Amino acid sequence: MNDSTTEDSHGIFAENSSVAREIFAENSSVARGIFAENSSVARGIFAENSSEAPIFNTTEYFNDTIAVDPGPSATTLLAVALYLTFVGICAVGGNTTVLTIILKDKKLRSKPHNHLLIVLAFCDLSIMFGGYPFTIISAFSGRWMFNDAICTYAGFFVYFVSLTSMNILVAICIFRYVMICLPGKSFLLTAKLTRYTIFACFAYSFFWTATPLVGWGSYAMEPFVVSCSLDWAKHEMTDVSYLVACIFFCYIVHIAIMVNCYRHISRTVKQLAQRDRERGRIVREDEMLYRSKVADDQQVTRMCFLVVIVFTLVWAPYTFVCAVHIFYEDMPIYLTALPTLFAKTSCMMNPLVYFMTNRSFRVKAFEVFGCTGMSNIVGVEMTNSRQMEPCEVVRKFDKLSKDGVYLGQDKVVMEKTSTMF
Repeated sequence: MNDSTTEDSHGIFAENSSVAREIFAENSSVARGIFAENSSVARGIFAENSSEAPIFNTTEYFNDTIAVDPGPSATTLLAVALYLTFVGICAVGGNTTVLTIILKDKKLRSKPHNHLLIVLAFCDLSIMFGGYPFTIISAFSGRWMFNDAICTYAGFFVYFVSLTSMNILVAICIFRYVMICLPGKSFLLTAKLTRYTIFACFAYSFFWTATPLVGWGSYAMEPFVVSCSLDWAKHEMTDVSYLVACIFFCYIVHIAIMVNCYRHISRTVKQLAQRDRERGRIVREDEMLYRSKVADDQQVTRMCFLVVIVFTLVWAPYTFVCAVHIFYEDMPIYLTALPTLFAKTSCMMNPLVYFMTNRSFRVKAFEVFGCTGMSNIVGVEMTNSRQMEPCEVVRKFDKLSKDGVYLGQDKVVMEKTSTMF
């Protein structure tokens, strides 16, 4: 009896155990399904939130929050995009006008010195098509939209073209120095020498911009995350040595050469003007040509000097901040971003300087845009028979008879002797 009872209990226990195992297995499979479903949903929510997260944010661990620089807001980046778009429109319009004026005029096109202005306008124009579009697109999107290779390319190209523009400005200063301070050697400024000078400007730029590609220095994202340039934040010896060399050889040396050239030019022009005033009345044609040359040199010198001043003012804040950034890494974003954005206006400044300081350029610019009725506004004089050409100027003089009797004041229309417009 006891044996049968024991066998019955074992059977019931086995049956219950098998039922329990089936229930447990069923519940386990259901639990695993629910867990897998919840995990996939959680991963989807996390991925969705991650894609919508800003580039810079704060990271939370439990109840503690680690503060990270939030970076530029979407509104700030939109303002940057609109600002660079405005700069681009001005740069394209101004430099296209410069190229059109010089290339359409056979006299201007044939003068070797104006080839420097052609290259300068081409460099300023190419920045807008080869470099800034990446920044503008990224600024409108709120983040860098391209890969690291494009970042390196954009940093290299913008730096290469900008440095070439700086080199061309130095070459223009040296050419002006030779023409005014060393007129006896101005015959050396030929088309061949101009071509060699342009090649040297590009070669010098390529050396300083290509070395980061092979390990001396590097290119990286700028603090406002939509543009790339030299990496000023690295503190390794190779990077610091390259950055210090760049500041010296690509900015300080340029400024020193241009200031020294215009110091001598300014002194020579003042001496020529003083000698002109001491001559008194003009009688002979050669003296009139001399005065015409002095006046033209003064105008062109003022224009070139203002170009140098603008160049210095545009790049000085950027150079200063970058130099400080080499030794002081923790700088607020706005202190590094504002000088960078200000330096980006350099590509539109030169045409504005030409327009403000050169009457011939103003006249030809209005002609390019079909505004021929603006002659009176820009100061085009009229002779009795015709309107003057932009390359002509009226020179007044006191007319004397053969016996030295004063016959009154007369004027003559002469062609400008300037090599720059």
